[in-house]
Parts: sequence; C-alpha cells; structure tokens
Amino acid sequence: MLLPLLLLLSAGGSLPQTVDPSLLVDIFGTPAPVTRPSNLPPRLEDITVKPTVSGATFTNSQGEECQCVPYYLCDRDNIGVNINNVSVTGFGVLDVRFGANDECQESVEKCCKNVLPEPEPVVPDPAQLKGCGYRNPNGLDFQITGGNGNEAQFGEFPWVVALLGADGGYAGVGVLIHPQAVLTGAHVAAKFSPNSLIARAGEWDTQTNKERLKSQERVVDGIFIREDFNAKNLKNDVALLHLQTPFELDQHINTLCLPEQDEDFDSYRGCIANGWGKSVFGKQGRYAVILKKVEVNMVPFDRCGALLRKTRLGVNFRLHHSFVCAGGEEGKDTCQGDGGAPLACPVGKDRYKLAGLVAWGIGCGQRDVPAVYARVAMFRKWLDGIMRGWGLETGSYTI
Repeated sequence: MLLPLLLLLSAGGSLPQTVDPSLLVDIFGTPAPVTRPSNLPPRLEDITVKPTVSGATFTNSQGEECQCVPYYLCDRDNIGVNINNVSVTGFGVLDVRFGANDECQESVEKCCKNVLPEPEPVVPDPAQLKGCGYRNPNGLDFQITGGNGNEAQFGEFPWVVALLGADGGYAGVGVLIHPQAVLTGAHVAAKFSPNSLIARAGEWDTQTNKERLKSQERVVDGIFIREDFNAKNLKNDVALLHLQTPFELDQHINTLCLPEQDEDFDSYRGCIANGWGKSVFGKQGRYAVILKKVEVNMVPFDRCGALLRKTRLGVNFRLHHSFVCAGGEEGKDTCQGDGGAPLACPVGKDRYKLAGLVAWGIGCGQRDVPAVYARVAMFRKWLDGIMRGWGLETGSYTI
C-alpha cells in the first residue's frame, strides 16, 4: 500500500508545501526493504524491455524466418493477416513471459511469417458501450498466460487511468468517472498544478503501445482538492481532475459507477483493486509492467480500527470515518505507487461501483492488516456539485 508522498498541496491550492518527513514516519513507520533470492528467475517488474527493431528478421523455434509484429497482424498459425478481412473477437493466447515469443520482447508481439502492412487505426465505437462500471472479465482481443497470476487482462478494467507528470514520470492512478473527469487521491494530485499532469486511459502494459486498441492521453487543466484534506494523516483524501478535452470512450476506455451518498460497502466481497505500483513509467520502470489486479474483501469499519490498533499505530489510534478498509490477507494488497487507485466492488454480473481510493497502509500484504482507502461514498454530493459547476452531467456514473 502506498505510503504518503512528501510533497503535498494545501487544500484547494496549486503550490506545493513541504511536509516534515518525520511526521509521516511517526504515523506510518518505515517500510522494511524487500529482498528476493538471486537464484529465482526475473519477474516482469525486474525486466526492462528493449523494443524489437522494426522490420528485423529472426528465425523462430521451428527454424522459420519471421518478423516481430503486433499480435493483430498475425493469425493463430503465425501467418500475416489483414484484420480488415477477419473477425477480431479473439487473437488467441499471448505468453507474457520475457522472451517466450521467440525473439520478440514486447508482450503483445508475435514472430510472424508473411507480414502484411499495418491497417488503419481503430476508430472508437461508442455504440458498443453498455454504461458505467462494466468489466471485460476475459479481456479484449486476446488472453495472456505465463505471468504471476495477478495480471489484468487487456481491457479488463476500462476505468483505470494512469497519471503521469508532464515529463512522463509516473505519478499514480486515477479512475475515470466521466469522459472529462478523473477521480484520484488528494495526496497524488497535491504535487501538481493544472497543465502539469497527464491522464492516460486504456493503458495496460507500460512498456508497449502496440495494442490494437490504443491508449489515449489528456492534459489535466483543473485540479480540485477536497478543502478539508489533511496532508499529515490523509483524512478526506479525494481530488477531482478536469480534463482539457474528453476521452473518446471505447471498449477499453469507460467510466466506473459511483456510490450513492454514504452508501455502505462494509459487507462487500470480491472487490478489485488495480495499479501498476511503480515510480517510473515506461522502459526504465522496475516495478509493475502490466496492470495488476488484486481481489479483496471489505473489512467492517470497527473491525478495521481494532486490527490497526494491534499494529505499530498503537492502542490509541482511531480510524477516521473518511476511510474504508479492505484486505488483510497475506500477500494480497495494493502497494507503493498505487496511490489514488480505485477499489471497485461488484453490484451485478460483471458490473462494479467505486468504493474507495488507495490511501495508506502498514506495509504491504500483511496478514490481518487491512489496507486503508478513501471512502468515496462520503463525498458523492461534493463530487456532484463540482461536476455541475464544470457543466458536466452526472448521469454517466450513476446506476
């Protein structure tokens, strides 16, 4: 779970103020370093992909000459195909293990024979959209194998947004609630002023842009931080981002439904948290490569407070009502770098509603230590008011 960032904005402001790091250590402690035995194979997080040279020819495992191309230019027999003449309901299974696809290094490439020219870019088709909160449980275009088991399928969670600084550096995660509005944690947005933050929707594997359905980027030109956000303890950790231009919604880019004011999620099970959990975005990253998913159950508020008092927070700790909790199962958690990421709970078949935003925690994935999220339902009326002030309708995120 993300530890709070050290540079934070005053509530509603745009200029950073420095917070004493010792305050954060006093509250949350210093995370123990993670070590990994040197004899284990590399993880996706530890690999820096070197893109295949365009047009380079290789010899595949069957001794045949081939070129590394995006999966949609190659059929199941690894022969070049024109997708304008075939169904694109599925391109088979892609092995995301590093080096698994002959000489091809990017997760969405195949070594293909008789390569045909690249087709025209896919034009978004809003007619295919069902409404807010719909998950694509089998992903889109293809399915993956060979990972750690916690990778999301491509397009599985269309509402997850990567937040980048103007220099391309990874800032955190947000959730798309309207084609022109992204919700995230105040502690994430607080580092930035308008026009210095970029929202990227439709992202999946941070080390490639060769998917058939492309990601989209928009400049954040307005940042509205909850006025009672407390930078020292992350109470009321919510911020709304206005985009300069709206995203074009598509199968892999869509909104998540919001809860009703003060809706209770304490008894929900099978909720999903997402994130990349990395500090550098792109080919230099050494954290997550492919979007992760973690399934967790909500933890009732009173029980969560009791469990947290057994940690280094101590017997006098009182959990603020602007938080909800989930998880507490060993090895399953969002973690550092996932700040602002959505926690979505099921409300019907393959449909979800936003329950929380990643805020803070005590370490990552410890038994009986729930992760703490901003309680989004507490701020629904506040969000609606801002949206109406921006001239944006609220029906897109209401069931």
